[in-house]
Amino acid sequence: MKKIITILALVALTTVSAKAIDVSNFSLTAGYAANQSVFGASARQDGYNAAGTSIDITDKQTGVFEDSYGSYLVELGIGKYLSIGYEHTPDSISTPTNVNDGGAGGGGSEGELTSTLTVDFNDLNTTYAKLNLPFMDGAYVKTGVVETSIDIKETQLSGNTYANKDVSGTMVGGGYQKQIGETGFDLRFEAAYTQLDNVTTNNGVVKTAGTGINNHKEVKATNLQGLTGKIAITYTFGRN
Repeated sequence: MKKIITILALVALTTVSAKAIDVSNFSLTAGYAANQSVFGASARQDGYNAAGTSIDITDKQTGVFEDSYGSYLVELGIGKYLSIGYEHTPDSISTPTNVNDGGAGGGGSEGELTSTLTVDFNDLNTTYAKLNLPFMDGAYVKTGVVETSIDIKETQLSGNTYANKDVSGTMVGGGYQKQIGETGFDLRFEAAYTQLDNVTTNNGVVKTAGTGINNHKEVKATNLQGLTGKIAITYTFGRN
């Protein structure tokens, strides 16, 4: 996907007059967006025996959650139709807290808190190419690559923690933008679909002979995907 974005940028640049860099062919856009997303994923947690040679316990879960957050974007416009952009989300996108209390199957006494679990998606960044549709004034499509850091926050009686994992993926979307009067401001309405790669992490316990309990645990997350609705206000410098 990064290669596609690079190729689109090079093709656009070759259409600019070769006699000199004509700055009128370029523009710079910056903006802020309010996002509402729905994310879903499937997860499998494997608990190994003390020697780390076999899986004793497996727990499978599938879930969906929603979150709202803000993001900042900057775009380099190349000609009338193509822009190369970068969007940064400074806020963490967080799942609800899952509480596992003790009891008959929890390894603790009735009502005893054994663990809490949340997952944060930190520094969600998107590099993308945006194409204005020549036959539909104001409409556009976009595609790009997504990168984020997954932080599994689990409070366990054992004190073990899961390692953060960097993950990437792809994004496709489209929207409509409308200029506000004769100003450099635009209002955008956008929808996008994101697919992240599968990710595996563990609780840091080495697979070695121990006390006879399930020390080493591994989490595998698949089908990480989301739908996002976005409203953004942007300002374009150098608009003709």
